[in-house]
Amino acid sequence: MISLPSDWLTQDRLDAEYKQYVVLAYLQGVGQRFAQNRLCPDLPDLQRHYDDTLRFRRGKGTLTAAFPKRVAGISGPPPRINYESELPDNPLMQEVDDIVSFALPRFHETLTEGRQRWADLAATLTLEPVGLLPLHRDEGYLFVHYTHTADLSVYQYRLTLYDTNVPGGRHVHWLLRDRLRRNLGTTFERLKVDLARRYDLPNPAAFRVESRQVLEEQETILPITQQLLNEAVA
Repeated sequence: MISLPSDWLTQDRLDAEYKQYVVLAYLQGVGQRFAQNRLCPDLPDLQRHYDDTLRFRRGKGTLTAAFPKRVAGISGPPPRINYESELPDNPLMQEVDDIVSFALPRFHETLTEGRQRWADLAATLTLEPVGLLPLHRDEGYLFVHYTHTADLSVYQYRLTLYDTNVPGGRHVHWLLRDRLRRNLGTTFERLKVDLARRYDLPNPAAFRVESRQVLEEQETILPITQQLLNEAVA
């Protein structure tokens, strides 16, 4: 996995050609993982890089606009006073502008691809409650199963702090409890009762998420389910 440091823009040498290579190498790796339906942590990481770079561009524009300007001449008709900034020309800042102009549209393009893939995969998942839900739903169990297999993963979940930057608005802490294979006599209601007996959650909330295809749980299913679970317990 090729990661991009948070200070990639100013790290190492400030050379437009070199930075373009760094950006392309990073985005190539991200694109390959998106093609494999592996969305996290790359999608939120890419979102941060896009937001930070866009914020840098806007901040630089605000700084440039704040510098005093001097009269450069009069043009017309009609008569118009022309101004030019007293901010001195700096080759390094031009180099930064070139890097940002190169990176932003490519970040956005790959980000759009990742968001669309997220939406497409979310449409293949179905989240449903198991039995009656208690009043306290911030902690419980999640059964991850697949339409065409008997494989089943059992997670304990706990919704934690609010954060507008995470899917659904709240972090979800996952703890893998078991992996098993279901048979015809194994119902989710029975599994829920067994979990209540084994662990210290006497009346747990429980959900099952069904996936039409086998996907990476940590990198794809659980991040998307986090969003669905937030909506279900709201």
